[in-house]
Amino acid sequence: MLLFSAWKDGKAIGDRANSIWLYIVPEGFRGLLNYVKNRYGNPLVIVTENGMDDPNSPFISLKDALKDEKRVKYYNDYLTNLLAAIREDGCNVKGYFAWSLLDNWEWAAGYSSRFGLYFVDYNDHLKRYAKNSAIWFKNFLTAG
Repeated sequence: MLLFSAWKDGKAIGDRANSIWLYIVPEGFRGLLNYVKNRYGNPLVIVTENGMDDPNSPFISLKDALKDEKRVKYYNDYLTNLLAAIREDGCNVKGYFAWSLLDNWEWAAGYSSRFGLYFVDYNDHLKRYAKNSAIWFKNFLTAG
């Protein structure tokens, strides 16, 4: 049995996102992909949901909400580990989906968290604005 915990030796395993259950541990992502490879004979894997949330604060300006550098670092570090798992470790990962394209209603948290690469203005007809992470992600995908 494989058990996961947010704590090891009395310390958090990584920085926490806004959600109390979500810790940022990119090297653990690579480790998990290798565990699946070794335990289950390297099956085809599609990562269907990977991301982190920020708090939804009514006091933050739009300008500051778009500066989501923690999310940029998150995706940089997780995708670096994903590529290493594929290229160096031979993990059979064929797909990856960021969570989420847009800020949305989370079934357990409502509108209290923002996971999106795009900021959704809930008070202005759901107008969307690219966060720094959306720009980073586009550059990552088009870098070749």
